Amino acid sequence: MSLILDLIFPKKCYGCGQTGEYICSKCQKNINILNTKPPQNGFNGGLSLFKYHSFIKSAIVDLKYGFVSDNTNDLADFCVKTLKSKFPNLIKYWHQNNFVLIPIPLHQSRQNWRGFNQSDILSQKIASKLSLDFSNQILIRYQNTAVQARFKNIKDRKNNVANIFSLSPVSGKFKHQNFILFDDVCTTQSTLISAQKTLKISSPNQCWFLTLSAG
Repeated sequence: MSLILDLIFPKKCYGCGQTGEYICSKCQKNINILNTKPPQNGFNGGLSLFKYHSFIKSAIVDLKYGFVSDNTNDLADFCVKTLKSKFPNLIKYWHQNNFVLIPIPLHQSRQNWRGFNQSDILSQKIASKLSLDFSNQILIRYQNTAVQARFKNIKDRKNNVANIFSLSPVSGKFKHQNFILFDDVCTTQSTLISAQKTLKISSPNQCWFLTLSAG
């Protein structure tokens, strides 16, 4: 089936339009890679890999609003390739300290409308390729809020996502664990910070964040 779909709707690089893959090797070389963040806002560290512009933005917009979920393979591969080549010591540190990768959850109604949680799909693929522990059963998003992109003011963004998460019943198994919160885009860190505050109830030793992009 996938071969038939590829023939009818061939993959085209978001950067140059070349057919065959969503992010070709040539365009990968032209994307700016960001650096790790020092401890701040309650996090022990963090990393947003790419700027939210150019073909990275196009791929994420297609994924979230165009429902092009098959581009997650290329996005995850590019993410893992970048982590392995540019941040090998960070991966080693996460392995040595048994970090668990956790996606930012969607509210159930929004996930039902979209049909998937893009952060869940991406983080599962990334965790598998990096041999990191993974769980999408720790955090619950119990409030359905407006889309963050609607708010331009930082204060409004923070208020929109304040106290929207809770811990699931199985979270007790992860007490004093090390966590990495994953999201596709980070703009003001408001959603990440809100999730991290909820995770603090389980007394994590460390909490990092990882996002595909930052805008």
